[in-house]
Amino acid sequence: MLQNTFNVVFIVKAEKTNKKGIAPIFAKIKINGRKIELTTSRKIKAQLWSAETQQAQPVSKQKELNDYLLTFKGKLYTAYSQLLSTGERITPEQFKESFFGKPAVKVYSLIETTIEHNEQFEKNIGKKYSYGSFKNYKTTLKYLKEFIPAYYRKGDIPLLLVDYKFGEMFYDYLTSLKGCKENGANKQIQRIKKIVNYAIRLGYILTNPMATYSLTFKQPSRYPLSSEEIDLLRNVELSSETLQKVRDVFIFQCFTGLSYSDVKRLKHFHLLAGADGETWIKMERQKTKVPFSIPLLPHAVTVFNCYLNRAEHNECFFPVLSNQKMNDNLKVIQHIAGIGKNLTTHLARHTFATTITLSNGVPIETVSKMLGHTNLRTTQIYAKVVDTKISSDMKALKDQLR
Repeated sequence: MLQNTFNVVFIVKAEKTNKKGIAPIFAKIKINGRKIELTTSRKIKAQLWSAETQQAQPVSKQKELNDYLLTFKGKLYTAYSQLLSTGERITPEQFKESFFGKPAVKVYSLIETTIEHNEQFEKNIGKKYSYGSFKNYKTTLKYLKEFIPAYYRKGDIPLLLVDYKFGEMFYDYLTSLKGCKENGANKQIQRIKKIVNYAIRLGYILTNPMATYSLTFKQPSRYPLSSEEIDLLRNVELSSETLQKVRDVFIFQCFTGLSYSDVKRLKHFHLLAGADGETWIKMERQKTKVPFSIPLLPHAVTVFNCYLNRAEHNECFFPVLSNQKMNDNLKVIQHIAGIGKNLTTHLARHTFATTITLSNGVPIETVSKMLGHTNLRTTQIYAKVVDTKISSDMKALKDQLR
């Protein structure tokens, strides 16, 4: 349950004393740790006010003023009680508007804003955003609809309550009850922070209550396939046509570096003659809209030729399943081939960056351009220099030093 705190103290503003020695009386109000001051429209000589008893002195001669202040204080508590009935966390701004009878400012809530954000996001799929990213935001909304009723005992909460404490509780919920790993939970909170920033841009709130909540992502250990493991996959006997197609797409990714979303939408018109007269892939990354070009290596051409006449010019080149089904089938292939590494569509992209290119002496700048990266540091995450590359580099150095 939300805990609200409220306290009222009358003060005399000595610094506003006029020439007659009379100063205004203000109500100093503290709401949930934040302060606000309201005028009582009454004045008194500073020396006649007792801060300890909260009354004008002498009491016998100041009955009218003291009665007025007592009534004023009662009105303050009445206004506070009315706001308490809403069940929301009260802010000084809300209290001031309520007390003076001004129309209440709309309080935007988290789930409400997330739904609005997702609707706008969906309209831009294929323009600014991918469908995969939209699905991730739908998952975030699903978690919020489960989390908020369970932890706050209500259907939604104001955006101003999406603060550091919210982040801590939501993280614990995701990791302890939903089985999310550390990075997965942080990704969910990262999306919520983006939704809060969306609300700020629209003027729903003025400041970011989650500004102090920082995210720390662990860099996962990536183990690309070796050349021997790639050959094993290429040659393993697969009885199922579905598994064969999944294997073909995966091998094509290993030798082109295409991400799942890009290989899924690859079409004939993306395959063009390069400066060397050979076949190149030229397209934009769906995720970032960054253009990239990749010359087709022989093993990629072999797969390419198998599907050359299967798709019309305006159709997608490969029969790519959903990412989840691709990964499920890759696990079956992994078991059949006897490979100990966890095969995923993303591992193919990492294998291209590491085993196929960097380990064979392709400069990291070239690899970065083929992967469609705008920052070399992004490529360095994928392009873990393997032991064979270190060995060959050091051997070359030894030869020079002899």
